[in-house]
Amino acid sequence: MALVAAHANGEGETGWGRILRLIGLALALCLLSAVPAQAKALTVVMDDNYPPYVFRDSENRLKGILPDLWTLWSRKTGIELIIEATDWAEAQRRIGAGEADIIDTLFRTPERDKFFDFSSPYATIPVPIYFSAELSGISDVPSLRGFTVGVKDGDACIEYLRDRAIDSFRRYSSYDTLIDAAAKGEVKTLCVDQPPATYLMIKKGVHDRFRTTEPLYSGEFHWAILKNREELKAAVESGFSLISAAERRTIEDRWQGQSITAPMSPELLRNLRTSGLAVLAFGLLLTAWVWALRRQVAARTRDLATSESRFRTIFDNINDAIFIHDAESGAILQVNRRAEEMYGWTADEFRTLPVERFSQGVAPYDQEHALDRIARSAIEPQVFEWYSRHKDGSLFWTEVGIRRACLDGDVERVLVVVRDISERKETEEKLTRTVEALTRSNTDLESFAYAASHDLREPLTMVVRYSQFLDSRHRESLGHDGGEALGFILKGVKQMMRQVEGLLDYARIDAGDRRLKPVDTQTILAEVLDILAPRISKAGAEVDVSPLPPIIGDQLQITQLFQNLIGNAIKYRSADRPPRVSVSGKILSDGTAEFRVCDNGIGIEPSYREQVFVIFKRLHTQDAVPGGGIGLALCKRIVEHHAGRIRIEDNAGGGTCFVFTIGTTAT
Repeated sequence: MALVAAHANGEGETGWGRILRLIGLALALCLLSAVPAQAKALTVVMDDNYPPYVFRDSENRLKGILPDLWTLWSRKTGIELIIEATDWAEAQRRIGAGEADIIDTLFRTPERDKFFDFSSPYATIPVPIYFSAELSGISDVPSLRGFTVGVKDGDACIEYLRDRAIDSFRRYSSYDTLIDAAAKGEVKTLCVDQPPATYLMIKKGVHDRFRTTEPLYSGEFHWAILKNREELKAAVESGFSLISAAERRTIEDRWQGQSITAPMSPELLRNLRTSGLAVLAFGLLLTAWVWALRRQVAARTRDLATSESRFRTIFDNINDAIFIHDAESGAILQVNRRAEEMYGWTADEFRTLPVERFSQGVAPYDQEHALDRIARSAIEPQVFEWYSRHKDGSLFWTEVGIRRACLDGDVERVLVVVRDISERKETEEKLTRTVEALTRSNTDLESFAYAASHDLREPLTMVVRYSQFLDSRHRESLGHDGGEALGFILKGVKQMMRQVEGLLDYARIDAGDRRLKPVDTQTILAEVLDILAPRISKAGAEVDVSPLPPIIGDQLQITQLFQNLIGNAIKYRSADRPPRVSVSGKILSDGTAEFRVCDNGIGIEPSYREQVFVIFKRLHTQDAVPGGGIGLALCKRIVEHHAGRIRIEDNAGGGTCFVFTIGTTAT
């Protein structure tokens, strides 16, 4: 890549050309005089690792085309120049922070155009993708998706790839450290400008470990200054106009090398005119071309063989059966080893069989439906369950995925992937049978509990009635002991009646209408407080109700839920302070409503907080606190019937909080 001369040289000038050149030099000197006098020197920053344009030798001295060119510029203009070569990202930071006047080795991009005024381009730089020789399939930007790309921090390549939806990068401070990292295997793909990549890979002896794509794009080298410094830009351009094309070529040849062929002498030109040399040269060129072509063909053949071997290894060792069908006829073209194992047919046998032979053969698992699925895969991929047949006639369940794919070049094929799901189907059927059995058992138990409690009411009612009759008519004739025994009978029967009533309520929770409806919990709380008003007044209790969210539920059950929880809060109050109950609610992030019924009562120890929800489980005796042991079990049943959860927490002011959730939308 030769530097593009910014101005014409002075070779072969006419008299008028020399005069015009002298005028141009005079104008350049005038522009250079516009550089601020107080600026003792100009600072140029650039990359320090971009051979042959700029790099450091073994003694850390700055070398290359650009240091020599800027040194010549300084000598021509008489302006002192400080050249600072550093990591590229640091160079860009310095010019942006105003710590430097000029930046070189800069590609022009839309983003950089916002901040810099650029010179004319002086070199064209191809920018390809380099990748590990172990990889294949890297050919363009889309093929980089899924890979982390190694880049030099601050490189224009990052902006180019990011604009094309590539955003996984590993950044390095220089091309030198980037190529070292790639040689160690830290990254498998890297975006590097071609000149430094070629130089550094050959220098490090790793060039045969990488391959390259065609250039993604070609960047152009510029020097640039921050915007709004027009006088400085004009002065720098004028300084470069003082450097002739011959001087530029001398610098370029020093670092890029000269052609091995020296300038041809007249005698050599005469010899080259002879037909013998012309034929010989043509023959040599033709031989070299044929040799290179053969090497390319051999290399391509090796690559194809390697790729085929990799594909065959994956194809035959995957755990699913794979079929490749002709897209037009549906005929089987190829199968993998797993297909042979799964169905018992060989690959050659598969090619002669219709799909129906290794399917159940009865609609919807027959040839007609199989071809219909293949046809529909042209519109969108198909995934479905299929009843398959082994060669021995046994049937088994499979899951089939069908999609179109271009294989064998641009030829469209139908790719079918089949997975044996026999164990999964067997597990699903067992689970279905278990759920059905549990559902029947639960229904039977509910029916039994309802019938038993319903049938017990009549004899219990009779016992209560006749006990009360004896108590009112014959208590004196029973004497003290008889009257006391009768009192125990009445007390026990009434307790049993309460438990039967509770059991009936418990059994009816899931037996009613399951069509839940919108419920105004604020209205329900008002009704509950009216029902409990005598108990609240008698206990001297205070009940605070905050705004409550509406829900979807069974109005009667929700009423019973709040009535039981508030009634319990009053029943299990503390003897040391008046009972205080608070009811609040809110909508959670998942859309469910959470309610809290808190009291300042005697509380529930953490070790008993699961037991209290067990039916007939009581923590106090009948004499201490009367009850049936069903209330909280009923509350839990109602909440779970509404797909919610209930738990117990400590109240910050002492006592207990019952916290439960209820849905706010129909499910």
